[in-house]
This record gives sequence, C-alpha cells and structure tokens, in this order.
Amino acid sequence: MKILITGAAGFIGSHLYEKLKKDHDVRGIDNWFHASSNPINKEIETADIVDMMAIDELVKWCDVVYHLAAQIHVDRSIKDPHQTIDINVIGTLNVLEAVRKYNKKMVFASSSEVYGTSNPNACDFEFISKDEIKQLGMPETHFLDSQSPYAASKVAGDRLCYSYWKTYGTKVAILRNFNTFGPFQADDSYGGVIAIFVRQALSGEPITIFGDGEQERDYMEVRDALRGYELCVEKELWGRPINIGTGKTIKIKKLAEMIKEITGSKSPIVHKDPRPGEVQRLCADITMAKGLGFEPTTNFEEDLKKYINWYKL
Repeated sequence: MKILITGAAGFIGSHLYEKLKKDHDVRGIDNWFHASSNPINKEIETADIVDMMAIDELVKWCDVVYHLAAQIHVDRSIKDPHQTIDINVIGTLNVLEAVRKYNKKMVFASSSEVYGTSNPNACDFEFISKDEIKQLGMPETHFLDSQSPYAASKVAGDRLCYSYWKTYGTKVAILRNFNTFGPFQADDSYGGVIAIFVRQALSGEPITIFGDGEQERDYMEVRDALRGYELCVEKELWGRPINIGTGKTIKIKKLAEMIKEITGSKSPIVHKDPRPGEVQRLCADITMAKGLGFEPTTNFEEDLKKYINWYKL
C-alpha cells in the first residue's frame, strides 16, 4: 500500500512513519515548523499542507493519507490564531479536497481537546449522579466544547472530515487522540508536559505547573496511539470519530511529583498563573475502540520510567 503521512517529522508522525515503512511504501512530508528530533526525519520530504498544488500531487500518488500535520500548541494558538486556523483548517481542507478528487482514503488526527473540560451535562445516565459522571470517560458523543483557538481549529477539521463523508462519500476516519508521550517528544516551551517536566527535573530547574495542578489528563505511550491510526484503516471507520486513550487519568501535580521522585531530582515544584484556554479534565471513553479490538497496553508508571531512562541517554 502507498501511504502519505503529513506532519511526518512530528512526534507521533515520525513514529508512525517508522512503523508503517516496514510493510508499506511510505512518504512523509513536513514543513519543519516544530519537528521532533527523531533520526528517521532525515527521510522526510519538505512540503506544506497550505500549498494546495504540492498536496494535490502527493495525494494523487498514494492510496491512504494519514493527516497529522497541524499547529498543536494551545498557547501558540492564543498568540497567533490566524496561523493556527491557516494550518489546521485551510491545510486540512486542502488535503480533503485532494483526497476527494482522487478518491483516496484518509485518517484525520483530531484531538481530545475538541471536547473541552469533561462535562457531566454532556452525558445522560439516569442512575448515575453528576459527581460520578465527572469521573467517567468522555464518549465520542460528548459535546464538542472547544476552549482555545487550537481546540476550535481541531473541531473545524474534525467536522470538515465528517461533512466530506456525508456530502461526498469521502472515506475519511476521525481519530480523537488523547495525550501521548514517548521518545522524541519535544521538551521545549511548545512541547509535551511530560517531556518538559522531565527536562526540568533532570536539569535542576523548577518543575513548573500552571494553575493548581488539579488538571487531569489521560496519558498513553505512543505505541497505543499508533495502534489507533492503524485501526482506523483496518476497520474502515469512515465518517466515525473514535477515541484512543487509556480511560485513566493522572493529575498534573501528581505527575510532577512522580517525575521528581523517579529522577531523584532536587527541583522545586512551583506554580504559575493558570493558562487561558486550558482544559481541566480529559479522560477517554474507549468503549468503541475496545469493541473494535483495541486494548491499551500503557502501564503509566512503568512506561514513564522507561521514557525517563531513554531521555537520560
């Protein structure tokens, strides 16, 4: 199978490229806006999804597009919403149009951020209290309640994909990925929280939490995310959003404490003002994914230790 991966130099994209190239003819493209340090990136081609002509030719070549290219950082979207919309909405439209034109298949990297904070009013359970609902995972039917320009751009891309399936019959799957960590994730100011905390802990810098640290996230090791992408094509989940995560959460303040303990760091844990647009709780309901054969393999504490050991190398 001929596969095109957009955003192939990114954290998840580079891992997906490395995995799929073992069994398929794969081309990866990236504009190097925020690339990972994965050595596989030397094989990635330079191209930008906002360049409609370039995307047209690339999509014409392949059978399936895994569309991961995006501006993914909430803070950056707040500073420059125009850039985020251009990349995440117009860029996605360009890819979709080429996929429709050439009758290809596509998997769109949506995001758990489309849901906003877990909302007990978004679920209807007759015999469960709202406090109990708050502890449950967020199903694919949860409200789409974006809280930042980034989240809004992913809602737009998510629903564009759905509209192309409904209107044109375009074979596009929608993967709502929850938080992911693993080797080669960026640890700069626009990187992942786990990578940033590990860098701070190992360098003796303060481990910086925005807000009170009560925010909860559903973290999975990158191998589970990759399984989700493959599942979308294997099961032909066209037009259907699907959550991939673990169904378990950890509070950010607990995460900081765990990383400090595992690394033996003397870094103080400090709190700064909350960030605008930050979601308080994200937890995946993976009932649908499990029904399709997905079973998360992440053991958070063990995988966190493995990541820290890798980072030290």
